[in-house]
Amino acid sequence: MMGKVLAHYEIEERLGEGGSGVVYRARDLRLERPVAVKVLADQLRNDEFAWARLLREARLASQLSHPHIGAIYDLGEEDGNAFVTMEYIEGLPLSEVIPEGGMPAEQVRRYGAEIANALAYAHEHGVIHGDLKGSNILITSEGSTKLVDFGLGRRIPRNGMAEITSSRLPLGEASATAGTLPYLAPEVLRGDTTSMASDCWALGVLLYQMVTGELPFQGWTPFELSMEIMVGTPSKLGQVLEPLQSVVRRCLEKDPAARCSAAREVGKALQAGAVAAKASDQRAAAPTSRAGRSSANTRWSRKRRLWLVGGAVTAVVMLILCVILWQQGRIFHPAAQPRSEVGVNKAFGAGTPEIKVWVNTKSGTYHCPGTTWYGHTREGTYMTQKEAQDKGYRPAADRACL
Repeated sequence: MMGKVLAHYEIEERLGEGGSGVVYRARDLRLERPVAVKVLADQLRNDEFAWARLLREARLASQLSHPHIGAIYDLGEEDGNAFVTMEYIEGLPLSEVIPEGGMPAEQVRRYGAEIANALAYAHEHGVIHGDLKGSNILITSEGSTKLVDFGLGRRIPRNGMAEITSSRLPLGEASATAGTLPYLAPEVLRGDTTSMASDCWALGVLLYQMVTGELPFQGWTPFELSMEIMVGTPSKLGQVLEPLQSVVRRCLEKDPAARCSAAREVGKALQAGAVAAKASDQRAAAPTSRAGRSSANTRWSRKRRLWLVGGAVTAVVMLILCVILWQQGRIFHPAAQPRSEVGVNKAFGAGTPEIKVWVNTKSGTYHCPGTTWYGHTREGTYMTQKEAQDKGYRPAADRACL
C-alpha cells in the first residue's frame, strides 16, 4: 500500500494492524493535511450485514465532535479496498503507557473521567463504540486522551463467537481476538450485541488495568480467558483504594442489569473522587502546617525557657560568688586614700605588743609583710604596711600570712 492513493489519500506509513484492518498514515491531497486511513479487513467488506452496519455507525460517528474523540472524516472504497479516513493523532496507545504496577490514582481518575465522558457523549448521540480497549485510546503529546475507532464494529463477528470462545489454541495465535477478547463483556461472549452496558464493562477493564497494571481476567487460551470473564473475580480488585474500587466493581458486574450502564455516572464518580482526593490532600497538608507551626512554637518556647533558666542560674551563681568575695574582702573595698581622707590611723592592737598585725578593720583585711592575710576585727582603722612597719608591727607568730 505504500505510495498508493485511495481516493485522494496518499498512503505514507503503516501505523498498526488490528482485527478489523490495517491503519496507515496518509496525506489528504485536497486539504493538505495528515490523516489516518484504516483499510478494512475483507470479512467486514464482504459481509453485507457488517458493511451496512459499519456504514451506518460510521455516519453517526462522523457527527461526533468531542475533545476526547478522534474524528471520522470519510468512508469509501477504491480498487477493492474499503477504507475509513480518520483524524491523525500524534500519541501513544494507552496500553503502551500503563507502567508495571499501574498508574497513580490521580492519573487514573483523570484519564478515566475523560474516557467516560467521551463515551457518554457518544452514547447520548446514539453511537456504541463496541471495541473499547487500550490500543483504541491514544495519549496525546499534551497528556490527554483520544478515543478512536468509533463506529467501526466489533472485531469478533457475531456468527464466529462460539467458535472463538471455545478455542484452545494459544491466545497469541488468535490474532483477531488477542487484543479484544479481554475487554468483552460476558453477555457479548454469549452472543449478544454490543451495547452501552458492554462499553461500560470495557471501561471497567480499562480502569482496573490502569490502576493495577494488569488485565482483570487472564487466560492462556481464548477458552480459558472466556471462562475467567464469565465466572472469575479480579484478583487485585480488593487492593484498589476507594472510591475507585467501587467504580470499577460496578462496571465489572457480570449481570448487565446490575452493572453501571451509564458512562456519564462513571465520569461523575471519577471526577467526584478526584475532588475528594484533592480536598483530602489539602486537609492532610493543613494539620501538617499547623503541626509545623506548633513545633516551631514549641522549639521557640523551649529555647526561651532554656535562656531564662540559664540566665537565672547564672545570676544566682554570680550573686553567690559576689557574697563569697565580699565576705573575703576581695571586692567593694575602698582603695588606699590619702591620710587626710582616711581619718585617724590607729594600729589595731597597739596596746598589745604580742599582736604583730595591721588591719583595715572596716573590711576585715589583715596585712602581712609582702602579702595579705584575710580575717575579721572589731575595731581600728586602715593602716598602711609602711606605717605599720614604721611602728614596729609584725605578723603574729600564730598568724599565717597568705
